[in-house]
Amino acid sequence: MLALLSHGALGQQLVAWRGDPTPALMLEDLNGNSINLANLRGKTVLINFWATWCAPCVEEMPSIQNLKSRFTRDNFAVLAVNVGESRERVEAFLKKVPVNFSILFDPQGDASRTWKVRGFPTTFILGPDGRIRYYHVGDLDWSQETIVDHVKGINRP
Repeated sequence: MLALLSHGALGQQLVAWRGDPTPALMLEDLNGNSINLANLRGKTVLINFWATWCAPCVEEMPSIQNLKSRFTRDNFAVLAVNVGESRERVEAFLKKVPVNFSILFDPQGDASRTWKVRGFPTTFILGPDGRIRYYHVGDLDWSQETIVDHVKGINRP
């Protein structure tokens, strides 16, 4: 069981993970491909649970894109898990806010329940070993140097 995520004033920082082991995650992407988190071992992975109706989610998308652009494809991946919305709605959103990371669909909210997501956006950062290292509830400026440094630290062998 994962630690309960609070909606307290976490500020603009990542919180070290002290919860249980990383749950499985296997969802369909925009192209209909099944994406399995287990296949991303060896990479640092940012998993962001979001929705198009969530203003903070929308606001942080460009900074997640900025963070992703600072790393190579070989060592960093972003999985943005849309919860409960139609493919058409997400595709329309992505025409306005284009990103080049994986958008996954959690139509019934099963994955978000498994990951104990209590609010949007909620983001987890996993190390190359597949363990959750940090999390954040609420929007965050992912282009902050302190955040980038945390991710670089995880990404070092």
